[in-house]
Amino acid sequence: MTTIFVDPSPDQGSVQSLLYRGNLVIFTKIRAVRELVDFTRVKLAEIFAPHDPEEAHLHFTPEEMARVLGEWKPGFMRLEQSGALLRAIIEEAGMSLEDTHLDLLRPRTAFPVGHLTTGIAFAFPWHRDTWYAAPRQQVNWWLPIFDLRENNAMKFDFGYFSKPIPNSSNGFDYYEINQARKKTSSQVNSETQSRPAAIDHDPENAAVLLPPVGSVLLFSGQHLHATIPNQSGRSRYSIDFRTVDRRDVYTDRGAPLVDADCTGTAIRDFVNAASGEPFDEEVVRNMYGEPPADAVLVFSNDGD
Repeated sequence: MTTIFVDPSPDQGSVQSLLYRGNLVIFTKIRAVRELVDFTRVKLAEIFAPHDPEEAHLHFTPEEMARVLGEWKPGFMRLEQSGALLRAIIEEAGMSLEDTHLDLLRPRTAFPVGHLTTGIAFAFPWHRDTWYAAPRQQVNWWLPIFDLRENNAMKFDFGYFSKPIPNSSNGFDYYEINQARKKTSSQVNSETQSRPAAIDHDPENAAVLLPPVGSVLLFSGQHLHATIPNQSGRSRYSIDFRTVDRRDVYTDRGAPLVDADCTGTAIRDFVNAASGEPFDEEVVRNMYGEPPADAVLVFSNDGD
């Protein structure tokens, strides 16, 4: 059974422990989340001016949108203020920066059906992040920038958290995808990247969560989830980032891995929140194996 904890108290256990068991956590009182929302709204207003960002799809063609976002997203991800707010969110959630490793903050977009839904605005089908070579300790943080609607958010299938399901993760190699991601913003009319997905999965009772603006939803990278095709008539914007607790990585404590058949590992994408240092390479190789000699271990271009 999946439980959704809202602003959990310390006596309910650590956030990671709750998530590794398949539960979800929503924080509603983190000041830095609200600041990140306001900051992102300002930046979106700048790139789409004079238009309302939620109506941007009415004024930009898919090709124009891919170009605008392809230029804007990488810079936003690396802004000093973006990184500072991300670390503040982690601290306010009660996690130690010294023990937390994180990847880059990612702005996400979901445009109404018929507009841009590939490449830089890809609408993800049913998947787990662990099929994308995410470590089983990965915690996903997801927060909306504008009000969500039931037909433009995310959906979950809680029944498969620890139950295997047929999927295409055996075609995904993380080191190879690091090369392909350099072309993400140019994918407008078709999707060319390898995107692992559940095979023939269409649950009748998917759960849709609508965390309010100013809150942040946390869930394990092992959860089966998908993007709802946007039929709201409004462009949807969100922010997500991922963290891992280094203590759990070193002790191999995390969510269950039941059906991931991908190759490579994304663990090198995570740097220490306090020092900015990655995991020790020797430790990574001992835990995850030797990569091929020509492997692209870390994606270092402009992101997607």
